[in-house]
Amino acid sequence: MTSQDRPARYGHLDCNSPIAKWRFDRQVDDCAAFAPSSIVDIGCGWGELLQRITERVPGAKAVGIDSDLELLERGRAGAVRRGIADRLEFVEYQGEDWTEPADLVICIGAAHAFGTSAQAVAALAPLVKPGGRLLFGDGIWQRTPTEAELAGMWPDTKADEWLLLPDLVDAAVATGLRPLRVESVEQHEWDDFESEFLMDKEVWLQANPGHERAEEVRAAADAHRAWWLRGHRGLLGFAYLTLGRQVAL
Repeated sequence: MTSQDRPARYGHLDCNSPIAKWRFDRQVDDCAAFAPSSIVDIGCGWGELLQRITERVPGAKAVGIDSDLELLERGRAGAVRRGIADRLEFVEYQGEDWTEPADLVICIGAAHAFGTSAQAVAALAPLVKPGGRLLFGDGIWQRTPTEAELAGMWPDTKADEWLLLPDLVDAAVATGLRPLRVESVEQHEWDDFESEFLMDKEVWLQANPGHERAEEVRAAADAHRAWWLRGHRGLLGFAYLTLGRQVAL
C-alpha cells in the first residue's frame, strides 16, 4: 500500500520480474505437475510463484530465502492467507550460502548473489536433486551492447553481467543440467514490468506533490525511466530456463 510518507514497494507487481500472466500461470502449472516434494526459492522476495506452487502441491515442503525482511514478512502473510504456512517457511538468509538440495530449485532475478548468470547456474546446479529441476530466470542481452549503450544504462553496467541466450543455455548444459524449456520474454512484458515498478512512485507523487521527499522521489523515478527507455529497452531481455537433472544411475 502507498503511505503518505513514502511510495509503496512493489505494490503494483505480482512478482519482481518481467513476465506476462499467461507465462506465469504456465510456470505454476508446469512446476505443480512435476509434483516436487521439496522446493527452495533463492532470492524469493515475497515468493508469489513459490506460494502458488506450494498451494498446488499439497505434500510439498518449501523454503523461501531472501535478505529483505520487509518482503519476507509480505511472503509470510501471503502463506498464512493461503493456509500453507505450515508447509512454507520464509527465512532471512544469504542465498549463496544455502547448501540443502531440493527437488525444485527456483532462482529468478537473483543471479547477482552468485556473480554472473553463468556463475549462478553453476552454483545452483548442485542443489538440484537427481530427477529434479531448476527454474532459473535472469537478464540476457538481445545483442552484444556497445560501450555507448552501456553508458546509458544503470551506473557501472558491464557487458559481462549478462549473456546472449544461446550462451546462457550452453552455460547451463555445461553444469550437467538439461534444458526442458527455454523462453525469453516479449518487449511488452518488460514494458509492463517497468511501468508497474515505477507506478508506486508516480501514484505517490500524484497524491503528495508538495511532500518534502517529492523531489527526491521524482528524480529517482525519472532516472530509472531513462535507464529503461533510453538505456536497456530493446537491448536487455529476460530469459526463463527450466532445467532438469537426470535421475541417479
